[in-house]
Amino acid sequence: MAFSAIHPDAGRVDATLPDLGRGLAWGLVHKVRPRIALRCRECGHGVHAKVSPRGLRYFAHDPGRPPDCAWLNESLEHHQLKLALATAVRATGWGAELEVTGPDGAWRADVLATSPDGTRRIAWEAQLSPITDDDIRHRTLRYQADDVEVCWVSPTWPPWLGVVPSVRVAEDADVVVVVDGAADFYFKVGSWGMTRRLALVEFIRRVQDETVVFHEVLPRYRRIRVNAGSYSRRRALWATPASIDAEERHEVMRQRQEAWKQRQQAEAKARQQAAERQREIEREAERARLEKQREQQRAEQQRQWAIRAERDRLRREEDERQRQAAERERLAAAQAAEQERLRLERIEAAASHRWHAEVSETRQHELCDKVTEHVWLKERTKTISFAAAGPTIEFAFGTAVYVRNRLYGVLRPSPSSLHRLPRDVVIFALNAREAALLVGPGPVSAERVVFFDFPEAEQLSLM
Repeated sequence: MAFSAIHPDAGRVDATLPDLGRGLAWGLVHKVRPRIALRCRECGHGVHAKVSPRGLRYFAHDPGRPPDCAWLNESLEHHQLKLALATAVRATGWGAELEVTGPDGAWRADVLATSPDGTRRIAWEAQLSPITDDDIRHRTLRYQADDVEVCWVSPTWPPWLGVVPSVRVAEDADVVVVVDGAADFYFKVGSWGMTRRLALVEFIRRVQDETVVFHEVLPRYRRIRVNAGSYSRRRALWATPASIDAEERHEVMRQRQEAWKQRQQAEAKARQQAAERQREIEREAERARLEKQREQQRAEQQRQWAIRAERDRLRREEDERQRQAAERERLAAAQAAEQERLRLERIEAAASHRWHAEVSETRQHELCDKVTEHVWLKERTKTISFAAAGPTIEFAFGTAVYVRNRLYGVLRPSPSSLHRLPRDVVIFALNAREAALLVGPGPVSAERVVFFDFPEAEQLSLM
């Protein structure tokens, strides 16, 4: 699909112009017999005139078209945007040719606008497919090398907006309008804002009249308000000379304010540094005063320490003398107590010897048998043993009795040593006379004493 073709006699014809740009009626190429031998300007293959259901006139390839023709890859949306651009250019009074190739083939303009006096040419490029920033820059430079101005137009959100002369368009109530790429500078807020809903034909007129030019935005102002609450960064945009002047004036004012601010900050910093120097002098004087005070305090502290050390030394010497005297007294008391203990033990041992001498060894065995019988009746066990060491001082010079390997009682403790008996153990005696001797006024209660009915004759005969 293309809007231009090569006529065998008239040369280049444009389907978007009423007279095909060559004073020819559409009916002279559309559905005529015999067919006019029209050719594609791009690939040279045969084409024929057609009209779409919506009345759009164009040229279509005949069967057998070559697959590498560039126009085969252009979408209907691309063709419609080219037609809108050409129509807008023509509405301004400029001439517009579609699908024009440069003299050396370096470029091919979708729409090439030419001023009435022929002194200016502007290429209007409909760019819908993705393209890198570098590629679009190189294509722009090829136009400029041939003294052709260019503006790239896209209905999408291309990343190269502001990289080269460009705008974004949209359809609003069947009118194509510029919605991004043209902006006004608002001096009061110091920022750019996109021009709202500028009709494409009006934008093209302003570009051609140079009442808007493509302007490289100063770095400080590249955050552009696209709409309420939405911002985007742009390196360049289309603007009126008045807006460019406002930006320059604002930048001068901003730099003046920045310079004033820097002077204020420098003066404040100088004052702060002077104040800091004065504070440092005062701090140094205060440090010297405090250091002298600390030296005096250290000297006084050393003197006090010496006094306390001497006082402590004297106190320690006195304490040591008292300790040694107390130790001598303690040792003397301990020695006296030990001698008293040994004396009492000798007395108790002598009494114990007399106590046990009253009973023969035979009677002692008989008493053990009685104790064994008593334990059996009381505890229902014969697991009973008597200390092999016999009478010992720890059991009041009596013989320990064990039941089930646990201390159960003491056999015939000495009445003179009852204070040595373990608590709560059973005490076994030969008879009531011995039991009375064991209970008496001492620490043993009658309930703890078990006595048997051995006669007193042996004891008395031994006394």
